[in-house]
Amino acid sequence: EPFFTTGRSGTGLGLSTAHALVRQHGGQLGIDSELGVGTTVTVFLPCAGSTGTAGAARHASLPPRPHTGRILFMDDDPQLGHLTGDLLAALGYKYDLARHGEEALRCYQRYFNIGRPYDAVILDLNILGGMGGEACFRALHDLDPGVRAIAASGHDDEGLARQLIAQGFAGCLPKPYRLGELARVLRSVIGA
Repeated sequence: EPFFTTGRSGTGLGLSTAHALVRQHGGQLGIDSELGVGTTVTVFLPCAGSTGTAGAARHASLPPRPHTGRILFMDDDPQLGHLTGDLLAALGYKYDLARHGEEALRCYQRYFNIGRPYDAVILDLNILGGMGGEACFRALHDLDPGVRAIAASGHDDEGLARQLIAQGFAGCLPKPYRLGELARVLRSVIGA
């Protein structure tokens, strides 16, 4: 459970962060715990070259980019946009909101043209009345092969997540999400 800790100086995010990172890389955690004896956590990861390779690892080979502290968030739900904006601000990021892919492309291109691309782009996969996340990602990737895009979806499906990572997304964020989950995914994609 995130934010639960028995330690005096802990945040309660260690195990939940480890679990999320291992799952994002196509692996699993095994936990064996006995009260008064201790706990053993075993990490199972797929072999290199398997289909579980994470998109963030793909971006590790790209040249480093200066961090701008800016995130582009695309979702057709204005309430979710403002809520996520508040979460991003709480994490110390500046952000821009887009309601659909066309608007996200215009925002991204504006900053890309001056050599200051967004640190990450969070794209909702299903947009009513406009370009959705997958089509937007392809257009962004054509513009900037180094784009770091995170797919946001209401479907928490490991098969879908693997498919999106294989397409080039750097991470996946299942909705609804909390501050800790958003922070974890951004850290894994941006590296800061």
